[in-house]
Amino acid sequence: MKSTRTRLLAPAVLAVAALALVTACSESNSKATGPVSITVAGMPNNQQPELLNNFNRNIADFTKANPDVKVVGDEAVFDVRTFQALLAGGKLPTVFYVPFTEMQGLIARKQIADITSAIGADSMVSRINPSVMKVVKDSSDHVYGVPIQAYSMGLLYNRDLFKKAGLDPDKPPTTWDEVRADAKAIQAATGVQGFGSMTKDNTGGWVLTTMSYANGGTIESADGKNATVDNDATRDVLEFYRSLRWEDNTFGSNFLIGYNDAMKAFAGGKIGMFVQGADAYTTLVSNMGMKPDDFGLAPLPQGAQGLGALGGGTVAIINPRASAAEVKAAIKWLEFVNLRKYGSEQEAVADAKAKVADKQPVGAPALPLFDQATTDRYLGWVKDYVNVPRQNYAGYFATAQTLALVPEPPAKAQETYGALDAVVQAVLTRKDADIDALLKDAQRKVQAIIAAG
Repeated sequence: MKSTRTRLLAPAVLAVAALALVTACSESNSKATGPVSITVAGMPNNQQPELLNNFNRNIADFTKANPDVKVVGDEAVFDVRTFQALLAGGKLPTVFYVPFTEMQGLIARKQIADITSAIGADSMVSRINPSVMKVVKDSSDHVYGVPIQAYSMGLLYNRDLFKKAGLDPDKPPTTWDEVRADAKAIQAATGVQGFGSMTKDNTGGWVLTTMSYANGGTIESADGKNATVDNDATRDVLEFYRSLRWEDNTFGSNFLIGYNDAMKAFAGGKIGMFVQGADAYTTLVSNMGMKPDDFGLAPLPQGAQGLGALGGGTVAIINPRASAAEVKAAIKWLEFVNLRKYGSEQEAVADAKAKVADKQPVGAPALPLFDQATTDRYLGWVKDYVNVPRQNYAGYFATAQTLALVPEPPAKAQETYGALDAVVQAVLTRKDADIDALLKDAQRKVQAIIAAG
């Protein structure tokens, strides 16, 4: 019996020994692998030395505070034409940045990581405004991204050109009729194009949608099932474009202009006014050399039935192939770089000092991610380092909490914008363009985009 019992126990003893050996090897291998490594998109290139310096400083500071994480920068940025290929090919960086408009589709297709369990109760992520967090949640309140920037559309104007045209830069236009009149005044006095708009790479449709909202119309139904392009508000916007282009000649001559070209033209004093995201200060002033005192920002003018200003922003998503450790490290990175300054005076001041040293703006206009009290507290902490003439945006700030934010079209927003680009281009390039026919055709195309899922 004794020998039998010994023989029966032997496999179990061996199994325990084997398990101990595997565990020891596993622990040894785990220790050998070193820090968790994540790649982070959006690294500036060498043509943006100040921004690249800021990016690299963030990596150095983060690594010092989190020696168990290695961060590698990646210059990849969102492009609607290449994004799905990045995903499908498994080449998406661990942390990547997408527009608000992409989130619900990505969630529905299960193409990004569910990060709900990795967000702690005391995390700054959990304090972001609920209205903003809706963008990154599914119907079960699971979280799939971290909003890092929110914006509303506004009217950007060149304060220097306003002065030269005899206009008061502290009293920008509040109606579209006033925009038209001021565009005429700018062009007559300075010879500079009074008003402009982006027209390609989905930007023409983006601005058309923005202005349609401001005039009381929408592009899609609230549930995203139906196109609503063919409406009086959108028709009014196109008639406004036609008037400035063909009657006033204040719309310029380039009607195939994208985001970067329009921003460079505005920064260079070649456009008096255009509709753009109110968070454009850093790009225009820090990156493109516009004088801070020339940058003007006003609330988006509203028609009699105006719905408000289109709102959007940027969400940080995490590669669905990321391990649990990588997800945790990615969230640590996002909180460290983007959110911690709102919860700590020490961090807020340190961040502000570093930005000033890198010649980056502190206090630039933007739509707050957090409530007004949190925002005001942050601004109080960094008041000695604010290097932006915030008094020039008083009108925008006065309406930031009251002017309604209207979300972007809920279904296939980028594709919808692309379909509308052609409508804008047609009105600006053909004097006899049939606006009614263009809207009917766009209605059909957008409905087909929605139906295609």
